[in-house]
Amino acid sequence: MKNYEWNWFKAGRMTQVSLSKGEDIANLANLDKKHWLAISMPVKGVRFDSRMLELMDSDGDGRIRTPEVIAAVEFLKAKGVDLDSLFKSGEAEEKALAEVMDKEADLAKVPLTADEKAAIAKWEAAGKDALAPGFASLDDMAAADAALKAVEELIDGYFTPPEDMPLVTEEADKTLPLKEKLNPKHLEAILDFAEKCVKPVLGEKTELARLEWKKVKGAIAPYRAWVAAKPVAGAGAKAKLVEEEKVLRYKLHLVEFLENYVNMRRLYSNDDLAIFQTGVLRIDAKEMKLCFHVDSEAAHSALAGKSKCCIVYVKLSRPADKAEASMCAVATAGTVRGLYAGRNGVFYDRDGKDWEATVTKVVEAEVSLAEAFWAPWRKLGEGIASSVKKFLGDKQNAAQAKLDAGAQNAQAGGAAMASSIAAIGIGVGMMGAALASIMAAISGMAWWQILVSIAAVVLVVSLPSAILTWFKLRQRDIGAILNASGWAINRPMRFSMKLAREFTKTARDPLFMRIAICVAAAVAILFAVLCRVNATCGECVSCEDAPVQAAEAAEQ
Repeated sequence: MKNYEWNWFKAGRMTQVSLSKGEDIANLANLDKKHWLAISMPVKGVRFDSRMLELMDSDGDGRIRTPEVIAAVEFLKAKGVDLDSLFKSGEAEEKALAEVMDKEADLAKVPLTADEKAAIAKWEAAGKDALAPGFASLDDMAAADAALKAVEELIDGYFTPPEDMPLVTEEADKTLPLKEKLNPKHLEAILDFAEKCVKPVLGEKTELARLEWKKVKGAIAPYRAWVAAKPVAGAGAKAKLVEEEKVLRYKLHLVEFLENYVNMRRLYSNDDLAIFQTGVLRIDAKEMKLCFHVDSEAAHSALAGKSKCCIVYVKLSRPADKAEASMCAVATAGTVRGLYAGRNGVFYDRDGKDWEATVTKVVEAEVSLAEAFWAPWRKLGEGIASSVKKFLGDKQNAAQAKLDAGAQNAQAGGAAMASSIAAIGIGVGMMGAALASIMAAISGMAWWQILVSIAAVVLVVSLPSAILTWFKLRQRDIGAILNASGWAINRPMRFSMKLAREFTKTARDPLFMRIAICVAAAVAILFAVLCRVNATCGECVSCEDAPVQAAEAAEQ
């Protein structure tokens, strides 16, 4: 039905297709592919029924693509399943699935038929043809096959010539050392391969040439073909049970899958975690829900920076299980000043297990308007503190130099100390003069003019930073992070400020504390206004003379 009328909903500043009834799922093949949120995804690194993903992955390449999703729907339609029932499946299907899995496990206990016995006997007799020269038994070949599988991909990659390599080259062909100069990570596997595969086929070798590598693989190939040809006992019954299992798993989980693939309702509704959210990270008084599986931090961070999000890369460990993993979390609210490499936190996975979490890298970006608003003032304070520290440090170093030069002359030392004190006095006097100038400027203003002036200064300094940050925050894209995790995301996945505060929840002071702070600030401003300097202040020492008098006092 190509003219099917779809329903839509708005989330992440984009229109997404709604899947709320069986008829919607039945017409997925006719939905314009440009409206699919994802068009490809990995089967690993997600929190979902791994067996269902294995059944959907018809070509076994470790990825789910759009045609395979449509094929799953067509499979259910061919089996006569009411697609509306996918929205109601529950305990009955769970119970039926458990029974099917028990039957599959019991297939190994079913007695073989006469035909199956004959087929297996014929296959076993053919095993002698799979035994390669140099191997004493099929058990030795099984061990060799296992050792080969452990390093096959690595060695294939080592011997694969680069794409730009010319047809004729003067460079010597590569050889693979089998004992020395090997990466310690793969040393044990290479030594095992040399002993169980290379030695029976080629004899003792210290290195392996490209053609010798092919010869070793060729010696194992007949054994692999023989193993693959082994008759499956109860093949017909097993195929029937697998179909039943497939129907039940699709009935239980297909809607959830579609709401994490065709649209992203599970993510944007915030009712439940999406299948790519691996858990919750608690760190720096924050609870981050946008956590993603990471295979390679370097490769992931190189792409994830396109998201314009603040991303925290974390190494996970569970000493009790001797398990390690890597993940990244996205900070979407609060501040990022407390996030730095080496900081520790705790990660809770979807099973409720807690992991020790250590930050290894932070990709910095703006996370909130509040932080952007006060950022110029924070930088100003840091600049003033740095200048004062440098000024006092320079004076202290100069005084110390004079003390060192005149260590034997007490008078010189006293003069140096007095000079240092005078410098500090001058600094204090300069600050007093600056403050006096400010107070003199506002002394002639009414109280409301002072408040307006303060507000104007704050806005002039902070508003440009806040406006620029507002535009940047609107450009944050979760899709770029998913692309770095191996997904093929078809459209940008933005999120609102409100949802950002849900993705990252920050600790907040109790209401009475916030009210107290506001009241204290209001009282301080009112006090400053009421106590402003007026023109009749003539009894005290002139503020302009303060630096001179401080210097004279220090010299005395």
